[in-house]
Amino acid sequence: MSEQPVIELYNVYLNSRRGSPVFKDLSFELKPGETAFISGGAGSGKSSLVDLLIGRCFAETGSVSVFGTTLKKRLFRRSRRNLSRIGGVGGIFSLIPSMTVSENITFPLVLAGVGKSVRNERLFKMLTEFSLLKQASEYPPGLTRVENSLVQFARASVADQPLLMIDEPSAGLDKGTFERVVQYLVKASLSGRSMMILSSDELELPIPNMKRYRLEGGALV
Repeated sequence: MSEQPVIELYNVYLNSRRGSPVFKDLSFELKPGETAFISGGAGSGKSSLVDLLIGRCFAETGSVSVFGTTLKKRLFRRSRRNLSRIGGVGGIFSLIPSMTVSENITFPLVLAGVGKSVRNERLFKMLTEFSLLKQASEYPPGLTRVENSLVQFARASVADQPLLMIDEPSAGLDKGTFERVVQYLVKASLSGRSMMILSSDELELPIPNMKRYRLEGGALV
C-alpha cells in the first residue's frame, strides 16, 4: 500500500483578490521524504502556493490536502493542527518581532505542549548548531539579515516537523552561510523530512530525492 502524500493538489483554480487567475488546473503531489524545488519569477504564484497550503486562502475549485486533511473554509478550524506540523523559513514565516531569539526558536515547541526542560535542552542545541548563543536574548529588529535567517532555520529545525517550507533560501546570505544552509537542507532530507523549496533562481542543491518544478502560466511544469 502506497504512503499517503504529505501534500496533494488536484485541479486547483485560484484567482487573485483582483480576480485575475493565479493557478489554472494546478495538480501536484509531495510524498513523504521527498523534496520539491519550485522556481518561478515574481508574480508566478509561489507565495500564493504557500498561502493555499497553510489556509490563508482557498481554491475556487479543485482540492488541496495537507497530511490527508482537505483544506476548506468551513473545515479549516479542524485542520489547524496541520500548522503545528509545518516548519517555515522566509516569506510569511518571518520572526515575531516582540519575541526574543530564544522565544522565537522555541515557539513551535510551546505550541506542541513540550515541557520547559525539554524546550531548554533543544534550544541550547539549536543556538549552538546555528552559532546564535550571543544573540539568544536579542529581538529580531536588532539582528543582521544573516542572523535573522539562521534563527528561522533554527526554529524550523527545533521541533522536527515532518514538512518544511522554505521561501527563497539564498536571500541575503553570503556564500559561506548559504553553504551551511545547504548542509542543513541535506541533513533534513536524510532525516526523512518532506520539503518544499521555493526560489526565484535556479539553485544547485545536492539534496537527495529532490524533484524540480517551475511555476509558469498558472501551472507546474
